[in-house]
Amino acid sequence: MVVAPAASVLVVIGIHREELAFGREVVAELAPDEAQVLEVPDGLSGRRPRPDQCFRYDLTHEALYLQLLPHMRGRHRLLIDLHVGADRDGPCADLMCGDAVLAERLRNALARGPAGVRVIQLGSPDAVPTRTVIPQQIWRNPAFFYLCMEIYLAADGSARPQAVELARRLIELAAQCIDHAVAAPDDRC
Repeated sequence: MVVAPAASVLVVIGIHREELAFGREVVAELAPDEAQVLEVPDGLSGRRPRPDQCFRYDLTHEALYLQLLPHMRGRHRLLIDLHVGADRDGPCADLMCGDAVLAERLRNALARGPAGVRVIQLGSPDAVPTRTVIPQQIWRNPAFFYLCMEIYLAADGSARPQAVELARRLIELAAQCIDHAVAAPDDRC
């Protein structure tokens, strides 16, 4: 029996259940050798919890992310965490990662690529202030790269096909950026 090698990219969709349909649209045309897809069929709500629900929500969110580690272990070099939001200027995107090399490669590639995409390096002293409940074992793991991809649709819902295409182009671009990067799949997750 011959087993095809795993794609270097794993795209996770549905962490927030309201985003699952958009994620399915994006990954529908990805080739298996381009990226593998992990669908979370019953993710968390993307709505902000009430103050009395925050502690439990944050713990559940963190636990959901930690369940991704076995899917990465020795199989993939890049974890793309696909999300969708709304912005009056959409379609546009934020790309967030904890690795300085990947952030710089993305910035360089985007200088020649799609407009309206911002790269944010998590944990950087000059980064846009961000707060995340995503565990550091995910976004700053020595065994693989993590990239949160937040695609923003126009607030009125128009240009959805363009947003889907933007997401696909960014997945392809991110995969190219890790082709010769240092992180390699191993069992240190």
